[in-house]
Amino acid sequence: MTANDPTHRQGQSVDTVDQLSSLTLLGIALAGAGVAVGIFAVIS
Repeated sequence: MTANDPTHRQGQSVDTVDQLSSLTLLGIALAGAGVAVGIFAVIS
């Protein structure tokens, strides 16, 4: 996203958007890891 991008001009800073998606991806990764660990524990 460049500084001239319309969404950037509307006040949605790059930092806010990046932090939100990073937290979302982190949550998905942690959930996936938890499921994998749970399955591994059941198998073994």
